[in-house]
Amino acid sequence: MTNPAPADEQPKRADKSHLVTRATVLKAFAIIAVATFALRIFYAGHLYEDDGLWFTAAEELLRGKTLYGGIYFDKPPVLPLLYAGLFKIFGAHILTIRLFTIAYSLVISAVLYKFGSRLYNKRTGLTAAAMWAFYSTTAASGHTQGFDTDFVMVLPYTAGAYWLTRACFEGRAWLAVAGGALVGVAVQVNPKGVFDLVFFAALLFVLLLWLGRARLVKPEMWGNPGASRMISSVRLLALALVGFVAGSLPFIVYLAVTHSLSDYWLYVWVWGSRYANYNSLLSIITLGMRVNVGYFALNSTLLITLVVVVVSVITRARRLSGIREPKEEVDKPDSNAASALDIASRGEFASDVVLLIWLVVSFAGLSVGGRFYTHYFFQIMPALSLIGARGLSEITSDTRAHGERLSRALMALLVIGFVITAVRFHTRTITLAADWARGKKGDATATWFHERLNHEERMVAALVRGLPEGAEDGLGPEGIRQGAPDGRSSEEAADYLFVWGYRPELYYWSGLLPASRYLSAQPLTGVPADAQYVNGEHRSILEESTTAAARAQLISDLKESQPKYIIDELGFFNGDLAILEYPELKEYMRSYKSLGATGRFLVYIRRDLTRKNLLRKPTGQP
Repeated sequence: MTNPAPADEQPKRADKSHLVTRATVLKAFAIIAVATFALRIFYAGHLYEDDGLWFTAAEELLRGKTLYGGIYFDKPPVLPLLYAGLFKIFGAHILTIRLFTIAYSLVISAVLYKFGSRLYNKRTGLTAAAMWAFYSTTAASGHTQGFDTDFVMVLPYTAGAYWLTRACFEGRAWLAVAGGALVGVAVQVNPKGVFDLVFFAALLFVLLLWLGRARLVKPEMWGNPGASRMISSVRLLALALVGFVAGSLPFIVYLAVTHSLSDYWLYVWVWGSRYANYNSLLSIITLGMRVNVGYFALNSTLLITLVVVVVSVITRARRLSGIREPKEEVDKPDSNAASALDIASRGEFASDVVLLIWLVVSFAGLSVGGRFYTHYFFQIMPALSLIGARGLSEITSDTRAHGERLSRALMALLVIGFVITAVRFHTRTITLAADWARGKKGDATATWFHERLNHEERMVAALVRGLPEGAEDGLGPEGIRQGAPDGRSSEEAADYLFVWGYRPELYYWSGLLPASRYLSAQPLTGVPADAQYVNGEHRSILEESTTAAARAQLISDLKESQPKYIIDELGFFNGDLAILEYPELKEYMRSYKSLGATGRFLVYIRRDLTRKNLLRKPTGQP
């Protein structure tokens, strides 16, 4: 599409305001690095939603278990393999992941800088990098500090979009293949990464239908007849698909070698497709409106700059459509009519169109399934960061065109919006930093949702490790798991734990070994994890024969490991899905005694390992 040359080669304004030196870039990234570190490091003492699944799956991989075949996991394989690699090198610590998250975020900022620099100029690229660093730590609700599939997908998703955009700009085969390969990697992190290919197809269509004729691409692209342009577009799309297959192939080969392809297909793709169709259209629309309004209200700078860019595109499109080119000049690259709009203006317009298409397609990916969790918004954050940077540039450049009053009003709204976002989301950061400085947690932290959730989990972890009541309060984040079994020579029941529900964080906090491959009750009940906590909800998206087979496998796993403790987390919230509600499990649970509730967990212990029973045994009896 438009001028894809490096920013330094693009037409500059006479005032040279967009010239940015390498030293400036390095200084800016040093500031971004410090900001990224400060905005994330103080959250390193907690686990967040889904963290337990990533941590436990990675530890099980290092213990020799097979992903999908020996470990239940409902996401593609990249994330647990990445976690396992980090744990292998640096140890299984929360800090390992939090520090890597900071580095990973900084690399995403670098890609956005490169993307923005090529579309516009270095100043815009730096602004986009900074906006990602800040707004990737804000939300509407929930959290953005975890290193999950949505966050990990952002890097290959953004880099893939960058290369695919350049393929459209320049018509180079290797760019299409490289971009497709990155999309293949993104899909093996999160299936929603496939929307990059949708973006590429949409971009090629717009290129073929409109932008090529509008003289907004390289001459060798738009100078050909319509049929040749069509062939060129299809060729690029085919090459991207080849790259996609190449990017996915190493992971498919890994699954084939580990004999896990069938389980991978069931857990990731069959389950995922049914999970996406679980909610009704009405609930999707209602929830989508509420969450998106909340998100953009709390991150209003992103909304304002988006509106500015949309208005700019509409205005320039009208100007562009008003230019009439002589019929005999339609296919000439040097048409005099093309000079009616300067090259830089046409380039900015085409780049704006690219980003708006990417945003719309990415938002479609975010909306699949209709859940709109905060971490789902990571998919649109790169596009919003680039659009935000472009919008800021447009506002400052519009000073002379629209007057000081409008410019000042928009800047005031942007400043107010930024302050509201910073106060709303990073007051917590300041609170956690203050806790770290004084060496103890304050009242504000004690009542924080994630602190209460982690404390509740750690209470149970201390219990199953045989620690005194309240011991969890005197131990560091990983103190309870000290001396945990290594998983290779464990034969005692006390080394194993089973959690019925979806709180695999208990495995990490306690350091005990999962007694079964099922780290979630989803395949055992057929009810999605986010729906199972509604009391009375028992609508399954799997066939009864499938869930019954999974429960039979669970019983086999438990008979082999014979865990000392079984925790029913799900039964506390939804009586219909309690472990004792399933006849075959109820029969197995006859050998366990209820110890009541600890927090919001129902605790069971093996009857033969209760204190009373052990005291009855003759001396020397095992």
